[in-house]
Amino acid sequence: MKRIMLFLLLAFSAGCEIEIKTDFDANLEKQEAAALQEEVQKKEKAQATYDKAQEFTKREEWGEAIKCYTEVIKLDPEHSQSFFGRGVAQGSSGEFGKAIDDLSQAIKIEPDYHEAYRYRASAYGVTGDYDAAISDFTEAIRIKPEDPDSYYSRAVKHSRQGNSKHALMDFSEAIRLKTDNPLAYLLRGYVYSERGEEEKAEEDFAVARSMGLIR
Repeated sequence: MKRIMLFLLLAFSAGCEIEIKTDFDANLEKQEAAALQEEVQKKEKAQATYDKAQEFTKREEWGEAIKCYTEVIKLDPEHSQSFFGRGVAQGSSGEFGKAIDDLSQAIKIEPDYHEAYRYRASAYGVTGDYDAAISDFTEAIRIKPEDPDSYYSRAVKHSRQGNSKHALMDFSEAIRLKTDNPLAYLLRGYVYSERGEEEKAEEDFAVARSMGLIR
């Protein structure tokens, strides 16, 4: 009799345990489904707000763009494109320090963000930090070696530092990659002239002239 009672007690306990476990699993599944749905809704809202920010950016309505990018970042703190977009908007509003901060965050999230390096380099250049600008253009070139604009921009910064040797190297590479940039010929011509290489300078001025840049 005692054995029967013990068996019934064990069976009842096991049944209760199974029932509790089943309820726990069901509740867990509901919580996971709710969390997933909330995450999907946040991403959808973030994307819709980002699209609005892009429209404001195209219209150069920088204040509204900044508000929208900020809202996206609140919804998704790892949204590198919004840090980039807000950085561009900040720079376009003359807030170069804030632009550098946002572009730095975009790079932190996405270390090979080519455009973020280029725009941050430009922001550094405006503030007069040519060393930092050159460093960022160098990173942009590392990521995208065939980008003529990064060579051109780095050449300008080298020129402003008085580094004619590296300026000539970068202007020449920019021209090799993109032969129809009259400014590259013009500025390389000025560097040649400053170095006393007048014949080469006149050749570059002639090319720039043929492209309608100077008369």
